[in-house]
Amino acid sequence: MNVPSDPLSRAEQQALSAPFLIEDQEVVRTIARLADERGTPMAEIVRLAIQDCFDRHGRGRAAPEWLQKYWREHPLPLPNGLKADKRFYDSLNDELYDEQ
Repeated sequence: MNVPSDPLSRAEQQALSAPFLIEDQEVVRTIARLADERGTPMAEIVRLAIQDCFDRHGRGRAAPEWLQKYWREHPLPLPNGLKADKRFYDSLNDELYDEQ
């Protein structure tokens, strides 16, 4: 079955338009040593490492449904471009400034 794949993100498009180059020699040597030990191509070692990092940090998983519902019902306000008055907020905590 020919199922269309998800559209590429801007970062993915940019990454695929040029070869991936690792300029740090220590990193390359570490990848090469691991590839030799495992008998695996270096690109596969990098892919597995990135997938492992992605899985551990869970950024690929969606938030629980109850949290998504809360975010939909209580959206954050849009930024208004105004700067916070640091002196005012600090004065709420009895922090004083030396006037210069």
